Amino acid sequence: MTDKEYLKTQENIINISRQLHDIGLLVRTWGNISCRIDEDHFLITPSGIKYEDLIPEMIVPVNIKDLTYVGDYLPSSELKVHAAAYRVRKDCNFIVHTHQVYASCAGTLGMKKIFSYYEDDDMTIPVAPYEAPGTDALAQSVSRTLKKFKTSNGIIMSNHGTLCLGTNSDEAVYEAEMMESAACNFLSDVCKMDMPHGVEEMFSSHLENGRIIYKEKDTPERVKSIHKAIYAKRPDVKYIIHNKSEAVMMVSRRASHMKPLLDDFAQLIGTSVKIPANDAELYHQIKKNVNVVFVPDDGAYCLGATADDAEAVGIVLDKGCIAYIAVMRNGEGHYISFFDCLKMNRHYKKTYSKLADIGVSQ
Repeated sequence: MTDKEYLKTQENIINISRQLHDIGLLVRTWGNISCRIDEDHFLITPSGIKYEDLIPEMIVPVNIKDLTYVGDYLPSSELKVHAAAYRVRKDCNFIVHTHQVYASCAGTLGMKKIFSYYEDDDMTIPVAPYEAPGTDALAQSVSRTLKKFKTSNGIIMSNHGTLCLGTNSDEAVYEAEMMESAACNFLSDVCKMDMPHGVEEMFSSHLENGRIIYKEKDTPERVKSIHKAIYAKRPDVKYIIHNKSEAVMMVSRRASHMKPLLDDFAQLIGTSVKIPANDAELYHQIKKNVNVVFVPDDGAYCLGATADDAEAVGIVLDKGCIAYIAVMRNGEGHYISFFDCLKMNRHYKKTYSKLADIGVSQ
């Protein structure tokens, strides 16, 4: 590969990442993209850098056999999964890994296959058994699943996200889009839910020179008292987003306890979230290591040290609530163990949440 071809490949990875970001299949720094450049190497997106901030030199070359890499940026933490896929699928030249909403939620139901459809065609989506992110065990789970389902170019990694393969970038992106549509159809038909994803912001605030600045001038006194209590008990929190999305509202009305069904929920929000039955219980649920405070029948407050962090918590909470509702309506699901949740949460706080501050990739 010439230098010009190498640069073009790096630029294509960046363009594809932004394309997927624009259509909502990639968010913040979550997920990753790679491209095989020869028999023994692939290029992959870095860790912890927003897709809109990527430049060619940040795209990292990795050895498929021993996972060594060169350059000043760390490759994605899921480089083992990509390498495993390239080893199994010799015809695969491009991989997209996303945490897309509906496919990820469908992957929490404990099923080995998702049977659905895209437009007029039936689809079977294999689900790789759960293993913790970034581990050899997850790479092995993906490898076994791809070997078993030799004709499938898209799989769901249970409680995590998707892995979409193609001989080129167009095929991999199409697989991701097709899978998301099919997963949405599945949740609608099997779990009887057709729920939009996103943050529906209501009464939010931030700290400015020690003063609470409310986004809405007409913020009720009852809501202000909740903001004050959160800032008082959580000195690390500088931003609060009040999320009243459809899924979050439903959980705030009907649930009493949420355990993580998705890796990113465990990482960003915590190992467990209790939903209070009344306002008196609410203040006892402001916990040091939990970045969400539910309000009975009124959504949830999403906490962060920055506006970006609080927004990320809101996005992940909404997806987690969709997964929770899907599991409740399906009657069965697979929750992540407390031990795995605790490890992920601690690892995220110690490692990934610091990457943006030091200016390197995740």
